[in-house]
Amino acid sequence: MLCEKCKKNNASVFYEENINGKGRSYALCQTCAEELKKSGELPSENLFESFGFSSPITQLHDSLFGSLFSLGEQSMHLNAPKSCSACGSTLRDLQKNGKAGCGECYKTFSSELEPTIRSIHGNARHTGRVPEAYREKHARYNEIKMLRQELKDAISKEDFEKAATLRDKIKELENNK
Repeated sequence: MLCEKCKKNNASVFYEENINGKGRSYALCQTCAEELKKSGELPSENLFESFGFSSPITQLHDSLFGSLFSLGEQSMHLNAPKSCSACGSTLRDLQKNGKAGCGECYKTFSSELEPTIRSIHGNARHTGRVPEAYREKHARYNEIKMLRQELKDAISKEDFEKAATLRDKIKELENNK
């Protein structure tokens, strides 16, 4: 995503404001963001501290997300200029903001984010939620889907005996709805 102001550099600063119900979003490069901060059009990064206050909410946010997303200097590879190809976010941006810039960030920084995500959720792969009443039906659907793929593979390999066995399993599962 390009900077809205200069239209040259990748946007790395994203800011949203809502004043009297009027929303505005900014996607700016670091240089343009600094210029807008100096001119006063954009507030400094921590509004409370810019006025000399220390907010408990800010402290809570920093302590929660600072520790939650502190990925460790070894795993961060801060010297490497690794950035997301879609939004330009770096690993340091993810750590600072506590959120990914876009969906592509998860692919770009997968090796760095996986340990953190695994520690929070217990797994790094989304498995979804299925209501208890539909779990058996959903499991059967997934099994049929997997068997159909195996059936295609068996047919393409001309392993017709295995294909016939798989076809029979599929029919049996479909009839046991």
